[in-house]
Amino acid sequence: MPTPILTIFTPTYNRAHTLPRLFESLKKQTCMDFEWLVVDDGSSDNTKDLFGQWIKSAPGFTITYVAVENGGKNRAINRGIRLAEGRYFIILDSDDMLTADAVEFICQKMPEIEDNPNFIGISSKRADMSTGLPIGIDDRRYSEEGYVDCTNLERAAYGLERDMAEVFITDRLRKYEFTVWPGEKFTPEEVIWNQMALDGYKLRWYNKITYLCEYQQGGLSDSTWSLLKNNPMGYAMMWNHRLLFYRNFKKRVNAAMQYNVCCLLGREWKQCFCCNSRWLGIALLPVSLVMSRRRKSQISRQA
Repeated sequence: MPTPILTIFTPTYNRAHTLPRLFESLKKQTCMDFEWLVVDDGSSDNTKDLFGQWIKSAPGFTITYVAVENGGKNRAINRGIRLAEGRYFIILDSDDMLTADAVEFICQKMPEIEDNPNFIGISSKRADMSTGLPIGIDDRRYSEEGYVDCTNLERAAYGLERDMAEVFITDRLRKYEFTVWPGEKFTPEEVIWNQMALDGYKLRWYNKITYLCEYQQGGLSDSTWSLLKNNPMGYAMMWNHRLLFYRNFKKRVNAAMQYNVCCLLGREWKQCFCCNSRWLGIALLPVSLVMSRRRKSQISRQA
């Protein structure tokens, strides 16, 4: 098959029960100019067998299945970006689906921004799989053309602070690899998306649903306390990164304190002196120590 214009990338872990409906949504696409690239992050269910069957079925698009040792979603995404052959790249979670016209829409709209060096991609809406209703978007804030051009850090002004469906120009996305702390498996994705904004990159946010989602028990969105317990330094990197763009003093105090707390939870107290607002971080160390003990108790009760 010729090189596809789009890479649909799916990181998966023990989702054999949801992957078939995702596969069916790909088979229904009105445009087949894509590859489905899957990184199996150490699944112990029958995920491998499913892909063996699907590859043999010749569904009309290329399926590339890669099994790796469990290392977390961020490392799987890094691997996927390196392996992607498409000019464009979208992450499609293993428990979600695309609308039938999603690929066609992407292939129509991405060329409109691709030659502009200020853009890194486009985005569209997610909707609830069971109701079809969009997730938390105020449509009145879109232009007459049906989109908004802004960075990830400007989303609040347009009511876009919800999960969206971003599509990136692959070559530009490759400059942004997730940094995962040794011994951990997760860093919030906002660190990467916000760094793109700090580098001046915009996305074009469309008033159109292309992505259908369902939040699974045991998924990342359902396990915040467990994630914090197992990845305190990943969250520390998130809070420290926020100090690069927070201007409000109260927000800066909170971010510096949360950074310290996460470092203390991760037993990396020396990292407290690497805060992006160093003197603020040092000044907050005493109260951060008290807060870390309280947070540890909360995690023990909730995780």
